[in-house]
Amino acid sequence: MSKSAGQTSVNTLSGVVDLLVEHRIRLDAWEHVLKETNPLVHEHYLGTIENLRSQKAEVNRVLAQTLKSQPAKS
Repeated sequence: MSKSAGQTSVNTLSGVVDLLVEHRIRLDAWEHVLKETNPLVHEHYLGTIENLRSQKAEVNRVLAQTLKSQPAKS
């Protein structure tokens, strides 16, 4: 890999990390507002987040199993 291609990859990864951090900050702020303004909806939100985490874990498990079962490419 050339230096410029490597730098492009690093810049792209850095940009993705920046976006993830920015969105996490926004989500935390919205969660705080929701908690203060409507505790019942906040509880529903937390339940939804927990369900999504469970689904993510299941997707990761299936993906890992799928990747393991595929023959290695040379």
